[in-house]
Amino acid sequence: MKVLGDVLVNGVAVAPGEAAVSVLDVGLLRGYGCFEAMRSYDGTLFRMAEHLNRLEASAAAMNIPLPPRSDLEAWATDRAAQGDAVVRIVVTGGIDVDHPGTDASTVVLAHEAPARPESMRLQELYAPWHPAGEPSELSGVKSTSYGPNVAAVMRAKREGFDDALLLATDTTVLELPNATVGWVVDGAVETPSLDLGILRSVTRHAMIEVAAELAVQVEVGRFPATRLHAADEAFVMSTTKEIVPVVAIGTREYEPGPVTKSLAEGFRHLVAFETGD
Repeated sequence: MKVLGDVLVNGVAVAPGEAAVSVLDVGLLRGYGCFEAMRSYDGTLFRMAEHLNRLEASAAAMNIPLPPRSDLEAWATDRAAQGDAVVRIVVTGGIDVDHPGTDASTVVLAHEAPARPESMRLQELYAPWHPAGEPSELSGVKSTSYGPNVAAVMRAKREGFDDALLLATDTTVLELPNATVGWVVDGAVETPSLDLGILRSVTRHAMIEVAAELAVQVEVGRFPATRLHAADEAFVMSTTKEIVPVVAIGTREYEPGPVTKSLAEGFRHLVAFETGD
Protein backbone atom coordinates (compact mmCIF):
# COMPACT_ATOMS: atom_id res chain seq x y z
CA MET A 1 0.00 0.00 0.00
CA LYS A 2 1.58 3.25 -1.13
CA VAL A 3 0.65 6.12 1.19
CA LEU A 4 0.14 9.44 -0.55
CA GLY A 5 1.46 12.46 1.34
CA ASP A 6 1.44 12.80 5.10
CA VAL A 7 -0.59 10.86 7.65
CA LEU A 8 -2.82 12.82 10.01
CA VAL A 9 -2.65 11.56 13.59
CA ASN A 10 -5.26 13.39 15.66
CA GLY A 11 -5.15 16.09 13.02
CA VAL A 12 -1.36 16.55 13.06
CA ALA A 13 0.46 15.90 9.79
CA VAL A 14 3.25 13.33 10.18
CA ALA A 15 5.45 11.62 7.60
CA PRO A 16 4.22 8.04 7.01
CA GLY A 17 7.43 6.53 8.38
CA GLU A 18 7.12 8.54 11.60
CA ALA A 19 3.39 8.14 12.29
CA ALA A 20 2.74 6.11 15.45
CA VAL A 21 0.22 5.14 18.11
CA SER A 22 0.86 3.88 21.63
CA VAL A 23 2.00 0.28 22.02
CA LEU A 24 -0.42 0.19 24.98
CA ASP A 25 -3.41 0.96 22.75
CA VAL A 26 -6.09 -1.74 22.82
CA GLY A 27 -6.38 -1.22 19.07
CA LEU A 28 -2.98 -2.93 18.88
CA LEU A 29 -3.21 -5.26 21.86
CA ARG A 30 -6.79 -6.48 21.32
CA GLY A 31 -7.86 -5.29 17.88
CA TYR A 32 -10.43 -2.96 19.47
CA GLY A 33 -11.14 -0.05 17.17
CA CYS A 34 -13.13 0.93 14.11
CA PHE A 35 -12.40 2.34 10.69
CA GLU A 36 -13.76 3.57 7.37
CA ALA A 37 -12.40 3.58 3.84
CA MET A 38 -13.81 5.89 1.20
CA ARG A 39 -12.91 6.68 -2.39
CA SER A 40 -11.56 9.98 -3.56
CA TYR A 41 -12.11 10.61 -7.26
CA ASP A 42 -9.72 13.28 -8.50
CA GLY A 43 -9.75 14.86 -5.06
CA THR A 44 -13.48 14.59 -4.28
CA LEU A 45 -14.82 12.02 -1.82
CA PHE A 46 -17.77 9.88 -2.88
CA ARG A 47 -20.53 9.92 -0.27
CA MET A 48 -18.38 11.01 2.66
CA ALA A 49 -21.50 11.65 4.75
CA GLU A 50 -22.63 8.02 4.45
CA HIS A 51 -19.19 6.76 5.38
CA LEU A 52 -18.98 9.04 8.43
CA ASN A 53 -22.49 8.02 9.48
CA ARG A 54 -21.31 4.41 9.40
CA LEU A 55 -18.16 5.29 11.35
CA GLU A 56 -20.28 6.99 14.00
CA ALA A 57 -22.51 3.92 14.26
CA SER A 58 -19.47 1.64 14.59
CA ALA A 59 -17.89 3.83 17.26
CA ALA A 60 -21.16 4.07 19.20
CA ALA A 61 -21.55 0.28 19.19
CA MET A 62 -18.01 -0.03 20.57
CA ASN A 63 -18.47 2.84 23.03
CA ILE A 64 -15.52 4.73 21.52
CA PRO A 65 -15.87 8.53 21.53
CA LEU A 66 -15.03 10.18 18.22
CA PRO A 67 -13.48 13.55 17.45
CA PRO A 68 -16.02 16.19 16.35
CA ARG A 69 -17.63 15.38 13.01
CA SER A 70 -16.35 18.68 11.60
CA ASP A 71 -12.79 17.54 12.31
CA LEU A 72 -13.34 14.15 10.66
CA GLU A 73 -14.79 15.88 7.59
CA ALA A 74 -11.88 18.33 7.43
CA TRP A 75 -9.22 15.63 7.87
CA ALA A 76 -10.78 13.33 5.27
CA THR A 77 -11.18 16.17 2.80
CA ASP A 78 -7.57 17.22 3.39
CA ARG A 79 -6.27 13.74 2.55
CA ALA A 80 -8.66 13.37 -0.40
CA ALA A 81 -6.81 16.25 -2.04
CA GLN A 82 -4.09 13.70 -2.89
CA GLY A 83 -6.27 12.84 -5.91
CA ASP A 84 -7.55 9.47 -7.05
CA ALA A 85 -7.11 7.55 -3.82
CA VAL A 86 -8.59 5.61 -0.93
CA VAL A 87 -8.94 7.67 2.25
CA ARG A 88 -8.88 5.65 5.48
CA ILE A 89 -9.95 6.76 8.94
CA VAL A 90 -8.85 4.47 11.78
CA VAL A 91 -9.99 5.15 15.34
CA THR A 92 -8.21 3.16 18.04
CA GLY A 93 -9.76 2.03 21.31
CA GLY A 94 -7.32 3.95 23.50
CA ILE A 95 -5.06 2.76 26.28
CA ASP A 96 -7.68 1.67 28.85
CA VAL A 97 -9.83 -1.30 27.87
CA ASP A 98 -12.29 -0.49 30.68
CA HIS A 99 -12.74 3.08 29.42
CA PRO A 100 -12.70 3.03 25.59
CA GLY A 101 -11.45 6.22 24.02
CA THR A 102 -8.90 7.06 26.72
CA ASP A 103 -5.95 8.60 24.85
CA ALA A 104 -7.30 7.12 21.62
CA SER A 105 -5.77 7.96 18.26
CA THR A 106 -7.55 8.93 15.07
CA VAL A 107 -5.42 8.25 12.00
CA VAL A 108 -6.39 9.54 8.57
CA LEU A 109 -4.38 8.69 5.49
CA ALA A 110 -4.69 8.40 1.73
CA HIS A 111 -3.22 5.62 -0.34
CA GLU A 112 -3.25 4.70 -4.00
CA ALA A 113 -6.51 3.21 -5.18
CA PRO A 114 -5.97 -0.39 -6.28
CA ALA A 115 -6.65 -1.30 -9.88
CA ARG A 116 -10.25 -2.36 -10.38
CA PRO A 117 -10.32 -6.05 -11.36
CA GLU A 118 -12.14 -6.98 -14.55
CA SER A 119 -13.70 -10.00 -12.83
CA MET A 120 -13.38 -12.11 -9.69
CA ARG A 121 -13.28 -15.77 -8.71
CA LEU A 122 -14.64 -16.59 -5.25
CA GLN A 123 -14.19 -19.54 -2.90
CA GLU A 124 -17.07 -20.34 -0.55
CA LEU A 125 -15.96 -20.64 3.07
CA TYR A 126 -17.96 -21.09 6.25
CA ALA A 127 -17.66 -18.16 8.67
CA PRO A 128 -18.59 -19.34 12.19
CA TRP A 129 -17.33 -16.00 13.59
CA HIS A 130 -19.95 -14.03 11.63
CA PRO A 131 -23.17 -13.06 13.50
CA ALA A 132 -25.24 -14.34 10.53
CA GLY A 133 -28.42 -12.83 11.92
CA GLU A 134 -27.82 -13.79 15.56
CA PRO A 135 -27.62 -11.00 18.17
CA SER A 136 -24.09 -9.62 18.43
CA GLU A 137 -22.54 -6.49 19.90
CA LEU A 138 -20.56 -5.99 16.70
CA SER A 139 -23.19 -6.82 14.08
CA GLY A 140 -22.62 -4.55 11.10
CA VAL A 141 -19.68 -2.81 12.80
CA LYS A 142 -16.63 -2.01 10.71
CA SER A 143 -14.12 -2.94 13.40
CA THR A 144 -10.38 -3.42 13.18
CA SER A 145 -10.77 -7.01 14.46
CA TYR A 146 -10.24 -8.46 11.00
CA GLY A 147 -8.15 -11.54 11.78
CA PRO A 148 -10.69 -14.18 10.70
CA ASN A 149 -11.52 -12.23 7.56
CA VAL A 150 -7.86 -11.86 6.60
CA ALA A 151 -7.32 -15.57 7.16
CA ALA A 152 -10.32 -16.37 4.93
CA VAL A 153 -8.94 -14.22 2.11
CA MET A 154 -5.51 -15.82 2.44
CA ARG A 155 -6.99 -19.31 2.27
CA ALA A 156 -9.06 -18.46 -0.80
CA LYS A 157 -5.98 -17.09 -2.54
CA ARG A 158 -3.91 -20.15 -1.63
CA GLU A 159 -6.58 -22.25 -3.34
CA GLY A 160 -6.42 -20.20 -6.53
CA PHE A 161 -9.27 -17.72 -5.99
CA ASP A 162 -9.33 -13.95 -5.72
CA ASP A 163 -11.38 -13.72 -2.53
CA ALA A 164 -13.60 -15.59 -0.11
CA LEU A 165 -17.40 -15.68 -0.10
CA LEU A 166 -18.55 -16.15 3.49
CA LEU A 167 -21.42 -18.50 4.30
CA ALA A 168 -23.27 -19.14 7.55
CA THR A 169 -23.08 -22.69 8.85
CA ASP A 170 -26.55 -23.31 7.36
CA THR A 171 -25.15 -22.14 3.94
CA THR A 172 -26.92 -18.77 4.03
CA VAL A 173 -24.96 -16.36 1.81
CA LEU A 174 -23.40 -13.52 3.84
CA GLU A 175 -20.71 -11.30 2.28
CA LEU A 176 -17.06 -11.13 1.34
CA PRO A 177 -14.50 -10.14 4.00
CA ASN A 178 -14.23 -6.70 2.38
CA ALA A 179 -17.24 -6.46 0.08
CA THR A 180 -20.87 -7.38 -0.46
CA VAL A 181 -22.31 -9.71 -3.05
CA GLY A 182 -25.29 -9.72 -5.37
CA TRP A 183 -26.57 -11.93 -8.17
CA VAL A 184 -29.15 -11.94 -10.93
CA VAL A 185 -32.06 -14.37 -11.33
CA ASP A 186 -34.39 -13.88 -14.31
CA GLY A 187 -33.32 -10.25 -14.69
CA ALA A 188 -33.82 -9.34 -11.01
CA VAL A 189 -31.07 -8.68 -8.47
CA GLU A 190 -30.91 -10.50 -5.14
CA THR A 191 -28.57 -9.56 -2.30
CA PRO A 192 -28.27 -10.57 1.38
CA SER A 193 -30.23 -8.57 3.94
CA LEU A 194 -28.57 -6.22 6.41
CA ASP A 195 -30.32 -8.00 9.29
CA LEU A 196 -27.82 -10.83 8.79
CA GLY A 197 -25.23 -8.54 10.36
CA ILE A 198 -23.44 -7.84 7.10
CA LEU A 199 -21.81 -4.47 6.54
CA ARG A 200 -24.08 -1.57 5.60
CA SER A 201 -22.24 -1.15 2.31
CA VAL A 202 -22.25 2.32 0.75
CA THR A 203 -21.70 0.77 -2.69
CA ARG A 204 -24.55 -1.71 -2.16
CA HIS A 205 -26.85 1.21 -1.25
CA ALA A 206 -25.78 3.05 -4.40
CA MET A 207 -26.34 -0.09 -6.48
CA ILE A 208 -29.93 -0.26 -5.25
CA GLU A 209 -30.41 3.37 -6.30
CA VAL A 210 -28.95 2.66 -9.74
CA ALA A 211 -31.12 -0.43 -10.13
CA ALA A 212 -34.22 1.64 -9.42
CA GLU A 213 -33.22 4.11 -12.13
CA LEU A 214 -32.77 1.20 -14.54
CA ALA A 215 -36.09 -0.39 -13.51
CA VAL A 216 -34.23 -3.48 -12.27
CA GLN A 217 -35.99 -5.17 -9.38
CA VAL A 218 -33.91 -5.74 -6.23
CA GLU A 219 -34.86 -8.23 -3.52
CA VAL A 220 -33.03 -8.37 -0.20
CA GLY A 221 -33.36 -11.39 2.05
CA ARG A 222 -31.81 -14.56 3.40
CA PHE A 223 -30.75 -16.83 0.58
CA PRO A 224 -29.09 -20.26 0.62
CA ALA A 225 -25.97 -20.82 -1.43
CA THR A 226 -27.99 -22.97 -3.82
CA ARG A 227 -29.91 -19.86 -4.85
CA LEU A 228 -26.66 -18.15 -5.82
CA HIS A 229 -25.46 -21.27 -7.62
CA ALA A 230 -28.60 -21.15 -9.78
CA ALA A 231 -28.19 -17.46 -10.66
CA ASP A 232 -27.56 -16.18 -14.17
CA GLU A 233 -24.98 -13.58 -13.09
CA ALA A 234 -23.10 -12.66 -9.93
CA PHE A 235 -21.17 -9.57 -8.88
CA VAL A 236 -19.19 -8.01 -6.04
CA MET A 237 -19.65 -4.50 -4.63
CA SER A 238 -17.15 -2.46 -2.62
CA THR A 239 -15.67 1.00 -2.21
CA THR A 240 -12.41 0.04 -3.89
CA LYS A 241 -13.75 -2.41 -6.49
CA GLU A 242 -17.03 -0.61 -7.29
CA ILE A 243 -19.17 -3.25 -9.10
CA VAL A 244 -17.27 -6.21 -10.57
CA PRO A 245 -18.63 -9.35 -12.25
CA VAL A 246 -17.97 -12.75 -10.70
CA VAL A 247 -16.88 -15.43 -13.16
CA ALA A 248 -16.62 -18.35 -10.73
CA ILE A 249 -17.78 -19.40 -7.28
CA GLY A 250 -15.98 -22.61 -6.48
CA THR A 251 -16.49 -24.83 -9.53
CA ARG A 252 -19.62 -22.93 -10.64
CA GLU A 253 -18.74 -20.63 -13.53
CA TYR A 254 -20.62 -17.53 -14.68
CA GLU A 255 -20.54 -15.30 -17.73
CA PRO A 256 -20.51 -11.55 -17.07
CA GLY A 257 -24.05 -10.55 -17.96
CA PRO A 258 -26.01 -7.51 -19.13
CA VAL A 259 -27.55 -6.64 -15.76
CA THR A 260 -24.17 -6.55 -14.02
CA LYS A 261 -22.76 -4.47 -16.87
CA SER A 262 -25.64 -1.99 -16.68
CA LEU A 263 -25.30 -1.68 -12.90
CA ALA A 264 -21.54 -1.12 -13.15
CA GLU A 265 -21.98 1.53 -15.83
CA GLY A 266 -24.79 3.17 -13.88
CA PHE A 267 -22.65 3.27 -10.77
CA ARG A 268 -19.83 4.96 -12.68
CA HIS A 269 -22.29 7.56 -14.01
CA LEU A 270 -23.52 8.16 -10.47
CA VAL A 271 -19.97 8.66 -9.22
CA ALA A 272 -19.22 11.04 -12.08
CA PHE A 273 -22.38 13.03 -11.39
CA GLU A 274 -21.69 13.38 -7.66
CA THR A 275 -17.93 13.95 -7.80
CA GLY A 276 -17.43 15.54 -11.21
CA ASP A 277 -14.94 12.80 -12.06
